[in-house]
Amino acid sequence: MILRHRLRNASHPRSGAPGRGNGPTARASDIILVMMAGLLVIAAIFKILQG
Repeated sequence: MILRHRLRNASHPRSGAPGRGNGPTARASDIILVMMAGLLVIAAIFKILQG
């Protein structure tokens, strides 16, 4: 839920701007968010496999 809230705020910095009109900064933040989410999933799978 927190990730969804942050994604909504990051994707709409201005009411009149398009969704991906920010340039490389938006892409970099998206990449960071995807990497963090991936790490969380990998950690969860690792803990499940460990028992």
